[in-house]
Amino acid sequence: MEKKKNTASDYSAFHMKQFSVMDVQEKERQRIARDLHDSSLQNLTHLVHKVELSSLYIDQDPVKAKLELATIESGLRKVIDDIRNRIYDLRPMTFDDLGLRETLTNIFSVLNQDGKFEILTDIDEIQGEFSKEEKDFFLIMIYHIIKECVLNAIKHSNGNRIEVSLKDGEKSYLIQIKDNGEGFDVKEVAKKDRHFGLLVVEERVFLLGGEMRIDTQNGTSIEIEILKK
Repeated sequence: MEKKKNTASDYSAFHMKQFSVMDVQEKERQRIARDLHDSSLQNLTHLVHKVELSSLYIDQDPVKAKLELATIESGLRKVIDDIRNRIYDLRPMTFDDLGLRETLTNIFSVLNQDGKFEILTDIDEIQGEFSKEEKDFFLIMIYHIIKECVLNAIKHSNGNRIEVSLKDGEKSYLIQIKDNGEGFDVKEVAKKDRHFGLLVVEERVFLLGGEMRIDTQNGTSIEIEILKK
């Protein structure tokens, strides 16, 4: 049997994919650093100032000092929870115990804590022929793609309903995230840091060999198709 030769286009596609993997990893690091700076780090800095203030109150007004310390304790617990959630989000352990559907349902509850959105789901468990490493990678990528799309809808759509679908089809995996909000100009979004998550979604879809289509005529509908190999 004749061995297939690697063409220039094969090498080009390989290097593009390698570059994209590195690019996604770097952007993920930047996103995590930015999130930690904007939330946890600033909160900790604020709590340090409160500790310094409490030390001044100890001799003059012990009651006020105790109240400040109680506030500090509560603040520290929130920071710990925030960091724990970020660590969990890097690799949700519930994949192993509950599967993708339940893991996504859980994160939707966290993202929609105020109950502003009605989130309707139709999510298949992923089957297919994968090694454990391949399946872990695939599930994590799908999880982050869907989570980021839902988070963008919650933050920016100004709607009140999100529909999430993941279908394990015969030849491909089909993902759709649709909201009833205002929609947006796709070209303008690409220029704005606040929609950085959508760019990361596009690169993750590329890494999985998929295609993404966005329709913003009537709310926002994001459709992703990933062909099975």
